[in-house]
Amino acid sequence: MIQVENNVLPNKPLSNFEIKDAVKKIGLKNFCGVFLRDTLPKKPKRNERAIMNLDDTSGDGTHWVVWFKHGDKNWYFDSFGLPHQLS
Repeated sequence: MIQVENNVLPNKPLSNFEIKDAVKKIGLKNFCGVFLRDTLPKKPKRNERAIMNLDDTSGDGTHWVVWFKHGDKNWYFDSFGLPHQLS
C-alpha cells in the first residue's frame, strides 16, 4: 500500500477510475481530468493539472504521467525521471 495525503492506494497499476477517485479525495485544485494520449482536451486552461496515459484508446494503457500548467509555465512529471519544465 502507498499513502498519499492520508489516502491509501494499492501498490499496483491503477485504473483511470481509481486515479480519479484518489484525486477527488485529495481535493487537487485545477484538476481537469484523466486522459489517454488521444483524448486530451483541444483547448488548455490557463491553470490546470491532469494525468495522462501515454497509450491511446486502441491500447490497454502503458504508463501514467502528470502535467501542471500555471499561466505560461508548464511542467511534466514522469515517475521514471525528474520533473521537467516545458516552458
